Formats: sequence, structure tokens, C-alpha cells
Amino acid sequence: MRNSSKRQPSLVRLAALSGRRKRLLIEAFLTLAVYKGLLLVLPFKFFLRKEQPESVSSPTLDEHCVSDVVWAVRVVSSRLPLGFTCLVQALSAKWLLKQDASVRLCIGVQKNSTQDFSAHAWLVYQRRIILGEQEGQPFQPILEWS
Repeated sequence: MRNSSKRQPSLVRLAALSGRRKRLLIEAFLTLAVYKGLLLVLPFKFFLRKEQPESVSSPTLDEHCVSDVVWAVRVVSSRLPLGFTCLVQALSAKWLLKQDASVRLCIGVQKNSTQDFSAHAWLVYQRRIILGEQEGQPFQPILEWS
């Protein structure tokens, strides 16, 4: 018999969430799963769309909305071992934030001291990283789009 004591606190926390937050977790899971699947079968350039000119009076996102979406993407990605990479997470959060032009998806690269190459994706909103921050790992941005 498996010991479910480790899972119960998470289930208790899940049950205590508001209906809105539960729906957001489901939306985050579905969006992450779709992007993961699409990235397996479509070339990356499919996801790059031409930038549209920003409207003159673009309303700003509600800070609670931004933090809730980031929370949901992080929770689902960390709790399910499905390999939701930083790119999948960034694309998903961007989608959940209604493709708002003020949310910018960045991709950067770095070479470490042993000449290993790595890439990373993150989201920026109001000049701060909201998803995908990497302490002490400076990535050189090579692509940024909204």
C-alpha cells in the first residue's frame, strides 16, 4: 500500500482553492500540453508572428491577473513531470495573458566556462521578468517579441 501522506497536503490545498483558481490551473495545464505538443511537430518559426503595432491606448494588465497566470503555469509545470520547458511555459503564459502586446517573450543564449551552449526563454512585463528568471545565469537575448 502506497503512502499518500505526501500527496494529501497538495490535495487539501487544491480543494481549498477558489473555483477561479482551479479553472486557471486547468487552463494552464491544457495550454502547456497543447504548446508542448505543437513544439514537437511544428517548426519554431510557426510561433513567430509579425509584431502588430501597439495601440495608442493599450490598457495595462491587472497585476493580479499576471501573478495568477504565472502562479498557475509554475504550479502545473512543477507538479507534473511532463517536461514543460521554459519555452513551453513562456508561450503558454503569453497565451493565457491574452497575447497582450505589453508582455514580451524573450529567448537568450549563453556559453559557460566549459563552452557548453544553453538557451532559455522568459517573459517580461513592465520591464521586469515575470516568468523564467535565472539568478546568476546571464543569457544574451537573441530574440524578443510580443
